Amino acid sequence: MISSELVLFVAFALIYGVILHFTNFGRHVFTIGNNATAATFSGIRVGRVKMTLFLLTGLMSGIAVVCLTARLESTRRSIASAWELEIVNMVVLGGSGRILGVVIAALVMVMVTFGLRLLNVPGIVMSIFIGALLIGVIALPRLIRLIRTGTA
Repeated sequence: MISSELVLFVAFALIYGVILHFTNFGRHVFTIGNNATAATFSGIRVGRVKMTLFLLTGLMSGIAVVCLTARLESTRRSIASAWELEIVNMVVLGGSGRILGVVIAALVMVMVTFGLRLLNVPGIVMSIFIGALLIGVIALPRLIRLIRTGTA
């Protein structure tokens, strides 16, 4: 049986993929991400785009909280504490500017954490492993570039 959370995830990934890759707003987001100063001089309303992105982030966070609360049938203040590391890891693993990359990275992170839970790995060890994975993902391309070219 397919969960409603998975259906929402796929639907929003498709919607935001279309928005990001096929609209002027998506091109503005890419431009601002590359160089906000140049985007300002190009006539893009950087403040408005950033505000829209913050609003969309808040909307998606609210939807995620409703889904999590509905699944657990309860809530508390610290229900998602320490998930920041996993989320940053998903974004970094996904690469820049590709929704498909972030979706694949999210699936990889889910499989890694699920596998570690099946092995009864304590939460602190999982956090250390995920942190090491993040450091590796950031450092590995830089080390490869250093070895290939001799420069950082």
